[in-house]
This record gives sequence, C-alpha cells and structure tokens, in this order.
Amino acid sequence: MKNLWTVIKKELKRFFTDKRMLAALILPGVIVYILYSIMGNVMQSTMEGKDHEYVIRVENRPNDPRFLAIETLIADPEVGFKKVTFLDETPEDFEAMIAEKKLDLYVVYNTDFLAKYNANDPNDPPVVTFHYDESVIPSLNAYSTYAGLLNASLQTYVAVPVNHSAEGGIDTTIIKGLLPFLLITFIFTGAMAVAPESIAGEKERGTIATLLVTPVKRSTLALGKVTALSIVALVSAASSFLGVMLSLPKMMGSELSLATFTAGTYLAIFAVLIVSMLVFIVLNSIISAYAKSIKEASGLAAPLMMVIMAVGVTTMFGSAATNNALYLIPIYNSVNILLSLFGGEFLVVPFILTMLSNLLLTAGGVYLLTVMFSNEKIMFRK
Repeated sequence: MKNLWTVIKKELKRFFTDKRMLAALILPGVIVYILYSIMGNVMQSTMEGKDHEYVIRVENRPNDPRFLAIETLIADPEVGFKKVTFLDETPEDFEAMIAEKKLDLYVVYNTDFLAKYNANDPNDPPVVTFHYDESVIPSLNAYSTYAGLLNASLQTYVAVPVNHSAEGGIDTTIIKGLLPFLLITFIFTGAMAVAPESIAGEKERGTIATLLVTPVKRSTLALGKVTALSIVALVSAASSFLGVMLSLPKMMGSELSLATFTAGTYLAIFAVLIVSMLVFIVLNSIISAYAKSIKEASGLAAPLMMVIMAVGVTTMFGSAATNNALYLIPIYNSVNILLSLFGGEFLVVPFILTMLSNLLLTAGGVYLLTVMFSNEKIMFRK
C-alpha cells in the first residue's frame, strides 16, 4: 500500500507541477465554456433578430385602434423589436426589395377589411396577405410577430402567407450557414492530424537530426513540409466535406441542392479552402516544431482548435461581414467569404483581401518555421 501511494503521489506531482500539463487539463473546460457561450449568444441574438433594423409596410390598414396597437407593440422591444421602420408608401417593386432584404414584411389588408370583419360573414371573410421571405430569419420573425399579434387582436379572418423565398425554407438557410463552420473545422482537424506526426514525430523518434544535417536549405525544408502536409490534409478534408454534403439533406429533411452554383463559385470555394488549409498547416507546423512530442503538439493545438471553432460559430446564424477591413483577419475572413459563396453571392474585394491576407500569413509562418528549424534549442528541446 505504501508503494502504491508513492506511485500515486509521484504521478500527481508530475501533472500538477508541470505548467503545460496543468494548462492542458484546465484550458479545454474554459475554452468549451467560452465557445458554448458565444454560440448561445450568437444563436439567440440572430434567431430573435434583436440587432436587425426591421422594415415593414402595411397596406390598407383599417382605421381602428386595434391595428395601430399592433404596430406600437412591434416597435416595443419587450414584445417586438428594438429597431422598426414602417414605410409610409408602398414600394414600386416590393418583391425585389424583399429579395434584396431591404423589406422584411409587406402586409396587405383588403380594402373593406373592417366592414367584412364586423359583418362576420363566413362566406365573405376579411383577408390579410403577408408577403415575406421564409429563408431570411428577420423576415420570418417579422411575419411571425405581426401575425401573432393580429391573431391575438382579432377572432375571425383569413391569413394568406406568400413566401417569396427562392432558396427554400429556413432549414436551407441554416444548412448553408452551417457549411462554412463544418468545412473550417474539418480542414483544421485534417491539418492537426498530420502536422504533429511529420515534425514532432520526427523529433520524438530522433530522425529530425538526420534531416537537419542534410545539405538542404532550412527554408526549402520548411516549404516542403508545409506543401506536402497541405496536400495530405486537403485530401482528408475533401473526404469529410463530401460526406457532410451527401448526408446533410437527408439529415435535415431538406432538398438542399448546390447544382445551381456556377463553376466560378466552386473554384472560388476551392481557392478559399486551399489558402485556409495553408494557414492551418503552418500554424500546426509551428506548434509541432516547438513541441517535444506528438502528444504535446496535439495538446497545444487543442486550444487553437477551440478558437477556430468559435470563429466559425460567430457567423453560423448570421450573414457575411459587410466591412471589408474584417476580411484582413485570417480564418474569420475565410468563414465569411464561404458564407457569402454558399449564399450565392461573390464579393470581389472581400475575396481578394481574404486570399492575400491568408497567403501573407502563410508566408510569415513559413519564415518563422525556417527560423525554428535553424534554432537547435527549439529543435532539440528536452
């Protein structure tokens, strides 16, 4: 029993006195808490549409306090939304405005609505037509809120919802928002799987010394490692992506079809995946070059993976960033540009900024990896 207690104390001391091991034990819980908190806040804010500025047009509204009260309640943050604008005039082409997300809801009462409501004739009921886009969360929110308040105020009327969505329902929108997150996660997982074995694995086996004494420039060695690892990791990510694409429609019960995308869109998506993969490989290679073993490299890469997932979550239920400067931020730019591409929109300037910023980060990472390969204290760290 004494020997057993001695072994236990020795192992516990080793774990709780090593700062890196202690961080590996505590960090995952902290990062998971932060990740899930961000995910919950983003999801709630997006689904409720609190930050969206709603635009609504009501046509032929009856001159009755009950209908004025509905608009008052919609503009009340406790019941409806914080930012609401009611248009004074009917747009010339309301369908185009709904498609361009400039108009969230167009409500049309028939001209003699109040008279028909008071007559209460089941053969000639009052009718309200709701024009909205089911695939856009704010538009769907506006329709649901207005219709709910109208149902609470009136007893009998006929509601005619007209969905102007060209992309299917909200489930399709969610799937397209989910794809960038899944792609980025799978790509990083692929990079995380191959980089530690290639660099930290050679350090652990002692073969890195043989490689470093060969007459090969350290820059060539670093670039060769990054290129080879990127190809291997991209194959892994492509396999995961195909599996997701083939299973999502059945899993979500939705007819998700990407056949309408042009060849240019597919090329743009592929280009973004390539530069994102390069960034992930470089980051994991740097971590792997610093680590003493595969196990340590994997542990050090875990917090980075959580950060990558958190970045993907921030845009899962929203729309692509509109500020071009944000596309200078690596990884965040990749998620946003993928979101716009899956939404059928090609943003030229953000796409160029995304490609350039990720390639510059990759070049900087290769240079840093070259410096690390030249530093014996790092490469032969005990």
